[in-house]
Amino acid sequence: MNLNIRKMAIDSTLALAAVLLMAGNAASQAYPNKPITFVYPYPAGAGLDIALRTASQDASRRLGQPIVFVSRPGAGGRVGFESLMRSPNDGYTIGAATNAIAVFQPLIDQKLFVEPGKDYTAISLAIETPLVLVTGANSPFRDVKGLLANARANPGKLNGGSSGVGTGSHLGIEMINVMAGTNIVHIPFNGATAVLVAAMSGEINMVFSSAETKPHITSGKLIALATSGSKRWHEFPNVPTMSEAGLTGFVNGSWTGIVGPAGMPREMVMRLNQAYTEALKTVEVREKLEAAGWVILAGTPEEFTALAKDDMERFRPIIKAANLKMN
Repeated sequence: MNLNIRKMAIDSTLALAAVLLMAGNAASQAYPNKPITFVYPYPAGAGLDIALRTASQDASRRLGQPIVFVSRPGAGGRVGFESLMRSPNDGYTIGAATNAIAVFQPLIDQKLFVEPGKDYTAISLAIETPLVLVTGANSPFRDVKGLLANARANPGKLNGGSSGVGTGSHLGIEMINVMAGTNIVHIPFNGATAVLVAAMSGEINMVFSSAETKPHITSGKLIALATSGSKRWHEFPNVPTMSEAGLTGFVNGSWTGIVGPAGMPREMVMRLNQAYTEALKTVEVREKLEAAGWVILAGTPEEFTALAKDDMERFRPIIKAANLKMN
């Protein structure tokens, strides 16, 4: 009798497990069955916003559900990113993370420290862009060599602007100081537009900026000195890299990935990864983004996590040497 009762209990347990497994599979197969919120951690309307919307529109079609953008700017992206990390991990809230948010700022401010692969879910790498070092049309500098010679001869006299503390444009200035032994003063501005205006007016001596700078370079209001990638940028094929210009090994760009809250189910992560990867590889999306200066990355969640970890190790000594701290 006891054996029969035990057998019935085991059978019941197995049956329940099978039902739960089928229910879980059905739920993952049905995902997504409602709109997905996409948290964009910067002000709407900039080049990155447009690029991610372009990719998300195609991904939305593949997922069969709308992807609704919500802009939550503030504190260099921290406000939106932190709200994303606090969201439910049910696959219906995702967003963008840049290396400024996921690498630079956590290294500068320990209160924000996040560990790649643990404190958020990496879904897919998306795009990246090198930066271009520019100076105003009335600046005496026409190449990196001349700029560095002046900076070494006049410690603390030259300045470089950025779109904010802990951004790629900020880290570019600090990398020059560490690698070239200079003391270029960093001046943060409230956003990319403000710092470009300052560069064109001569208020600052230099700034690392994105492809959105191109019209000002073409018009002659800004002069391109070098780009920050490991190879020449298709947007500025006649402009040398920082390595070619004399700072060997200087590589600094801005990458962006799609992320979600920590602990998202693997099936949902891979569903989203597939949708975005396929979207970024379509001819129409790729041509639009490349025309705007972006380089397509795509890639697996594991590649995303590895890149974030590698960048943390690469920039940690630079941030330490520069004694960068968040106010």
